[in-house]
Amino acid sequence: MKVELIILLLSLMTFATSMAQDDIILSCPDDNHPHAIDLGLPSGTKWACCNVGADKPEDYGDYYAWGETETKSTYNWSTYIHCDESSNTCHDLGSDIAGTEYDVAHIKWGNAWQMPSYEQIEELFDLHIESTIVNGINGWKINNINGGANIFLPATGSYWDNKLYDINIDAYYWSSTQDTSSLDGVYFFLLSMNPNIGWGYGVRIRSIGQTIRPVWIP
Repeated sequence: MKVELIILLLSLMTFATSMAQDDIILSCPDDNHPHAIDLGLPSGTKWACCNVGADKPEDYGDYYAWGETETKSTYNWSTYIHCDESSNTCHDLGSDIAGTEYDVAHIKWGNAWQMPSYEQIEELFDLHIESTIVNGINGWKINNINGGANIFLPATGSYWDNKLYDINIDAYYWSSTQDTSSLDGVYFFLLSMNPNIGWGYGVRIRSIGQTIRPVWIP
């Protein structure tokens, strides 16, 4: 059964739609991924060109429960290492895990790479977003505030138990930020091909398997 989203702050915003095959020109200088892409954000934050575990921007990459740094075959409370097999026994990993031992982007990629915070996601969503297709993969292009550079976010879906839901339809990406009202909830960001949903951010239980799009903080 499909896991129900726990959306608290989902913004029902619209984005430009271009569902025909797009001759998108991504901003990577070469095939040696990942690259830190400058989108002209006021904070100076740079976003990765691809997901953790991906070989190129349109790859889905690997799926992780929040705070875990290894993939697995089944995602639920009984397999989640940061609880005692139930949602009401979640361990407190701190209000924000960016740059810590629980940050898979930092562990896998090192240097200044880390999971994005809630605030960094808010800033990203101030940019122009349009749905598109890259090599048969549905997703969203997010453009530099002044044009030029861009990143592509593929519609990754998410895991519950051993099943992948909404692949090539919706994109679910973890933030590094814990929900302040409950230890079992974490902020994430969503982009959907469903025009009634659009894109936004909310809170989801942390034992679900989702993808990571890192940021570069020099």
